[in-house]
Amino acid sequence: MVKRSILRIAIGTLITFSFLVTMSALVHAERDTTYRVISLYDLTGPYAGLHQLNSRGEVDFWRWANNEPGYLPEGVKIKDEIYDHGMDMGRAVAAYHMAVSSTPRPILTTGGQTSPTILAIKSIAKREKIPCVDGASARSIMVPPAWTFSMQGCYEGMVAAAGRLLRDNWRSDTPYTLIRKRYEENKNRNPRMSIIGWDNAFGRGFDQKEGRDYLKSIGVDWVESEYVPLNPTDTTPQILRLVKGGVDMIFFGLFAESHAFILKDAARMGVREKFQDMCFWADNIIQLKNYAGKLAEGTLMITGYQMTFEEWPEWLLKNLERSGLGENGALSYSGVASWFDVDCEAIRRAAKKVGPENITGQDIYDALISMKDYQCMAYNSKITFNETRRIGPSTAAVYQIQNGKVVKVEKSVYIPDLLPNGKDVVR
Repeated sequence: MVKRSILRIAIGTLITFSFLVTMSALVHAERDTTYRVISLYDLTGPYAGLHQLNSRGEVDFWRWANNEPGYLPEGVKIKDEIYDHGMDMGRAVAAYHMAVSSTPRPILTTGGQTSPTILAIKSIAKREKIPCVDGASARSIMVPPAWTFSMQGCYEGMVAAAGRLLRDNWRSDTPYTLIRKRYEENKNRNPRMSIIGWDNAFGRGFDQKEGRDYLKSIGVDWVESEYVPLNPTDTTPQILRLVKGGVDMIFFGLFAESHAFILKDAARMGVREKFQDMCFWADNIIQLKNYAGKLAEGTLMITGYQMTFEEWPEWLLKNLERSGLGENGALSYSGVASWFDVDCEAIRRAAKKVGPENITGQDIYDALISMKDYQCMAYNSKITFNETRRIGPSTAAVYQIQNGKVVKVEKSVYIPDLLPNGKDVVR
């Protein structure tokens, strides 16, 4: 009898405890406030090769963030929503309007991760008072400052930083083989630089007077820029003009598929080693290696994103491994972790200020413009925004393809501030 009584008490206690735990979890779940974060991607157009990977990384990031204890403020959950704009501006604007008109109103968005789409929603984001944190940093997006924030260095600043690397390595003992070959053939003149970019607001955004003036001031001569379609079929004329101009470094303002196509055209004409190529911030050097093979050997990339796995937090590496995307997904998983970690830092600051259940787009905006030297995940640079500054990083790392592997060759290079009235503009 005693044993049965003890057993009944034990079972009753266990049931009561389980009930209380369940009720506690339910009450806690009911107290959670779910906020919408909107992302626009080109999943069916010319950027799809990269953006499809980005969208996979986003889904995995928010799954991790919502389940990682202590990462988001207590009582806060995020619902991420993805829309495809297909690089159609009308479609991008329509998707944005549909997203922000639904309730509850989102507190953050991306802008489509292309310069044209971000430009298309720039004024709408300001009117709707919903911050847009994205990658593109063309000056038309950044100036005048609005509610659009960038996780990349300014375009003309990237070119200037690449030009400084060229100038600093214009010598016989440089570790960069392609630059050394150009130096040995042209040691009696200044190094020469140019841009090849897509023929749109993004590709043309890299070539600015302030950038050329800066390069001239440090002893780098300019060769006129060249532009190609979003889906190039023959880049022979552009390459020949650059080579005829004696270019030593070409800054590539486009993505890996087009970059690889251009390298193949150059190789076909026997001029691949007539220039050092430099990838812009999100021209995926890993994809380039896989698309172009040995032609990518020696290619450089200037970026804030961490491009080698040993730099990553363990959870992010596990996310990528589970995705099955392999190394091609590295830039995307690093990129989305950094963008959305900045979003989450703004959410944490806003929750602390107004309470986790009261966050609005305005609160996120206020948190962003007060952010200084924030070291976000999987990123080489610290992020600073303020009342007038919408570009987060002022430094970057440089990576290179060496013997088929991605290697970090410069830990930190300065990105000159060459937006109008920027502190590094040559006067």
